[in-house]
Amino acid sequence: MTEQDFTIEIGRFLQKQNYRIRHEVPNMGQSLDILASRSRWVTAIEAKLENWKRALMQCRAHELVADYICIAIATKKVSEELEIEIQQRGYGLIHFDRNDKKCNWTIRPRRNLKVWSAQRKLFSRNLRGIEYV
Repeated sequence: MTEQDFTIEIGRFLQKQNYRIRHEVPNMGQSLDILASRSRWVTAIEAKLENWKRALMQCRAHELVADYICIAIATKKVSEELEIEIQQRGYGLIHFDRNDKKCNWTIRPRRNLKVWSAQRKLFSRNLRGIEYV
């Protein structure tokens, strides 16, 4: 499985929950793997097959624009260290079990209160040219 295949699986999982999905969305000099929106709420998701520590670093930039922030991982098991980090930051965690090919919410995200309104407006304007899948 490639990371692109993985993001497609995560997108399908979220679409079943009435999210609108965009892939590879630019944000502050990097690319956000999945942007899921429902109503006026924006959820930023970084998807990783292995290196969840890198995903944590990438999520910091998303704190300025997203109402909810999540990491999606495709591992056999969710590490306790990752769960602790996720809970401390208020992020969500989606786990894709490679054996049964199913996604599940391991931890639901808390609302992010660090959104910077000026950056969010710029981010929203830039979204207009990016199609939903």
